[in-house]
Amino acid sequence: MFDDFKFETFVDAHSSIFEEYLSSVVAKLPKENPEYRAIQEKIEDIYKEYPKVLAALDTEKADDLSVQECKALIEVVELRNKLCDMQMESVYFRGCYDGVGYLKKAGIL
Repeated sequence: MFDDFKFETFVDAHSSIFEEYLSSVVAKLPKENPEYRAIQEKIEDIYKEYPKVLAALDTEKADDLSVQECKALIEVVELRNKLCDMQMESVYFRGCYDGVGYLKKAGIL
């Protein structure tokens, strides 16, 4: 019964738009996750208070930062890492969700 079963994964079928698919999963986070949105807002507040912090992240040239700006930069990097962790968790769980769907479609569940 399963010898002739051929299952095509999402990546197999849509590898050219896989990055777009991941982006769409991540794009939902600010709307669906208040903690994620709050972290984004905190980063924006830091950028407003310390514009050089944003410049330090967006350019390749060295910039003189004050002690407060260095602390703000460290906080932004930590917050961005937390956002990245949340994005990866969201993608992971979306994969779990899709995996169950694939198993149901294949008649295994």
